[in-house]
Amino acid sequence: MKYLLSIILACWFPLVTAAEVVTLKDGRQIQLNDDFTWHYLALRTTPESTSIQPTAAPLITTKRYKVELNDHKPSLQISESGIDIVFGSARYRDGKLILPTAITNQSTQSVINIRLAVTIWDEQGVELTQQTVTIWQSIKRMADTYLRPKSSVAGKAIEVDVPFAERYQLMVTISQLETR
Repeated sequence: MKYLLSIILACWFPLVTAAEVVTLKDGRQIQLNDDFTWHYLALRTTPESTSIQPTAAPLITTKRYKVELNDHKPSLQISESGIDIVFGSARYRDGKLILPTAITNQSTQSVINIRLAVTIWDEQGVELTQQTVTIWQSIKRMADTYLRPKSSVAGKAIEVDVPFAERYQLMVTISQLETR
């Protein structure tokens, strides 16, 4: 009989000393325990209907930059992980659009490889070319060739075969950045 009474009390005691549930202003519920601790309660939702509401996928727009030939100011600057790439004044020579680059390493690691994804459109938005270009490549395990932190260098100029125009639209993203 003692054991039965102990089992009943053991099962009944947590029910009597149950924690208090409080609903916050934002609708979340928390459980306040007697030992001055608390935790969030998982929301219990009941399915009201089984119909699925169609939703449209979010529209992702890419930023295109306008580049004008022989404009005497930098065309574009992109950054990732402390690496800044500045594109100089665009020029056209021998059937190629030439975009000079300058690289600044403001991170704490040395840079081994920088590869860019370049897409060029004409003024009307017709895609002319899309390609991947390596603008910085050092030799692995030859520390003298790394782009050290807090240093700047002239990167490899991007040369793209496109028809001549006074203005282009340009989108450049860093597709690969390798550091050591």
